[in-house]
Amino acid sequence: MLADATTAHANVLHHFRWVQGDADTWNMLRDASSLDSIVSELARLSATDKPDVTAGIEARGLVLAPMVALTLGIGFTPIRKGGALFPGDTATVESSPDYRGRAQTLSIRTDHLGPGVRVSLVDDWVETGSQAAAAKKLIEDSDAELVNVTAIIDEADEAARSMLPVIRSIVRSHDLP
Repeated sequence: MLADATTAHANVLHHFRWVQGDADTWNMLRDASSLDSIVSELARLSATDKPDVTAGIEARGLVLAPMVALTLGIGFTPIRKGGALFPGDTATVESSPDYRGRAQTLSIRTDHLGPGVRVSLVDDWVETGSQAAAAKKLIEDSDAELVNVTAIIDEADEAARSMLPVIRSIVRSHDLP
């Protein structure tokens, strides 16, 4: 496992780029061996808290969380943004502003969770924690429990950490080039 963690860490740092001032986490998913090591490490970090299901926030979370779920042999539930179409009954919440000052409307299917379901929220980056906190509310309003937030990059400050369960990550933002 240590070799996997080391490989994933090295792949994140090798493939990470700043593009016109924005973080490019998509680039690290382009290479198959990098993607494999990152998903494997996210799954290892997520598994620590024995989740029943992963959740992922649109967009990168919808890419990463299902792969982590498959690796762990558990289910997945999507969290959509901005009024995206969803069949069935949904719950909706608005996040506090993110790092760009934008609030997001998040929604989840109400029939995907329930009492006693343990959820791991998987994403590429945790910064202000605004979207993760909104996801936590959706999950808890469904009587489920958010057991961790698992991300490629952790940049959360103490305010974000106080709103969320444990955050597990492959790298911390201060490790980035």
